[in-house]
Amino acid sequence: MRRATGVGILEGLGRLDRRWLYLMLFVALGVTLVARPLLPESPSVFTRPVFARIESLARGAPVLVALDYSPASAPEIEPMAQALTRHLFLQGARPVFVTLWPEGNNMLQRLREQVFEPEFPDLVEGIDFAALGYKAGGRMVINALRQDLRSMYTADLRGVPLDSLPALAHVARLDQFPLIVALSGGTPGLKEWVLYGGDPTGTPVAGGCTGIGTPEFLAYFPAQLLGLLGGLKGASEYEAALAERYPALGIPRRAGRAMGPQTVAHVLILLFLVLGNLSYLRRRGPRRDGRRT
Repeated sequence: MRRATGVGILEGLGRLDRRWLYLMLFVALGVTLVARPLLPESPSVFTRPVFARIESLARGAPVLVALDYSPASAPEIEPMAQALTRHLFLQGARPVFVTLWPEGNNMLQRLREQVFEPEFPDLVEGIDFAALGYKAGGRMVINALRQDLRSMYTADLRGVPLDSLPALAHVARLDQFPLIVALSGGTPGLKEWVLYGGDPTGTPVAGGCTGIGTPEFLAYFPAQLLGLLGGLKGASEYEAALAERYPALGIPRRAGRAMGPQTVAHVLILLFLVLGNLSYLRRRGPRRDGRRT
């Protein structure tokens, strides 16, 4: 009797109106969006080297940070940009922000509003960090930075000459940065920073990209790419590592909170696929007369 009941349920699932599946997914996502659960997280083998490298930076070390993304990819990349910037400031490094995307200046402004001003109000632009902004040219910009930083940028976004910025003291070329952090939503982006920036100069490159772009860059790890933050998962791992390192600061967990709905959606979709296939196999199974249906 139990077996017959189980078989009936499986066959019934195969005929279930898909709108019920959408409703279940909608309810589950709605609950997790309201509850905002924080799932356990730990850094992966791709995330740990990035965190360790920034931890090892000397106080006052200049770090080139490339914000090569737009609002379309910001939900995945912006949380990692916030976490990495926060870590650089806590470590006493001097990030130098550039971008190969026209939208990058707006992404930098969002960082100012979300991280610089509320969390580090005592920072002084030009001393603790520098914002050089957008330059057109893609890989040609990187080639120019390898030779002479001031051949491409004569002033920061405020119009202050680079020679007047203490944050760029003793920095004239790309190879004088101990680290390049390239956050990429497409092309030009991380690939160009690896091939035209990191490889020719030997400067370590730490990357961040969208989840769908992650497989492309795994081939560069670890020989050409120090580490990689892949999508929302990579950002969540970095936030968790930062929260563990600075437990008293109450590190924001924007990506970690967003992982709840994403995880629930993935689990439900996988469950629907498994049940759907079981129902299909049951209907395709042998009949009592020995033939297949």
